Amino acid sequence: MAGIFGFFDYTKEGPGVYPDDPPKGPIVTFFAILGRKFWKIVQINLMYILFSLPALLVAVVLATFALNWLFPGLTVESLAAMIEETGSVLNEGVTYEAFAASQLVLVYVIFGLLLTGLALVVAGPVHAGFTYVLRNYAREEHAFIWMDFKEHFGKNLKQSLLASIINLVVTAVLFFNLSFYLNTTLNLGLFRPLLIVLLLLIFVFHCFCQMYLYPMMVTFELSLKQLYKNCLLFSFLRLPINFALLIVSLILLLGIPFLMFFIGSGLSFLLVFIYYLFLAFGINLLMTNFFVYRGLDKYMIQKIRNADVQSQEAVSESPADQSAGQTEEEPDQELVPQES
Repeated sequence: MAGIFGFFDYTKEGPGVYPDDPPKGPIVTFFAILGRKFWKIVQINLMYILFSLPALLVAVVLATFALNWLFPGLTVESLAAMIEETGSVLNEGVTYEAFAASQLVLVYVIFGLLLTGLALVVAGPVHAGFTYVLRNYAREEHAFIWMDFKEHFGKNLKQSLLASIINLVVTAVLFFNLSFYLNTTLNLGLFRPLLIVLLLLIFVFHCFCQMYLYPMMVTFELSLKQLYKNCLLFSFLRLPINFALLIVSLILLLGIPFLMFFIGSGLSFLLVFIYYLFLAFGINLLMTNFFVYRGLDKYMIQKIRNADVQSQEAVSESPADQSAGQTEEEPDQELVPQES
């Protein structure tokens, strides 16, 4: 038996990429990987939730505060009144207030899960470990789920933990500031909407940065300062792709669960629970790593390889040629670090 549910399976995984296969487009390739690795993704999703429970709790707490800051009028009483006005018929013995309270808790939980899914509130080492595994899947290489997770959990422990704390603080500060300008009674004129738009843009780019932070962390030898600098560069460099990724992530992490609730049945809660437990985080992380890695490969890894080729050619040059070559501009080591 190959480990418990495959978690401790150290044997080589199934077929990989064959050099004679015709090239496929990125979307076709992504779904091909998802199909081949589906049960591995389910395992990763389960393990991710298990090891991220403290971060998920923090995310739900932050989500509760953030929604209360942003929408102070969203209370049990106001929600109960809205439900009653719709004419909804509840089960016998269930009051509108009790039903509204349960729905509000679900909103807090789902919003908290969204914060973790967008890598805004995560257990940094856990996220880094599974990012390494899914990055390997994204570039169609095999990975041993438990061994590789454990190795890169430890290897990136300090850096990823510090990054996760920074991201948590930045996210909380952005929510607080946004809520202040949304609900302030101060007469700020045009300054108020401009600040709100600016804060929303900063939040969006903050989300973009998280897409690149952990894939770069497990791929390159970079300081935290260099990581954030490169994340910001990629946020602008691949702007259309980043927006598309964010929208799809919102659909996967927020849209699908709410759709399950609104199409409604007695099984809605169970379906949402199963979806998050087995699929939501794993599929979203695979998608993010797949499309992010294509950018890293194009703008960083290929430059590293080209620099290596040039250095090898320089070794074979004559001394005179080598002296001349030393005056050439060196690659930007912050943008093109050595791949680990």
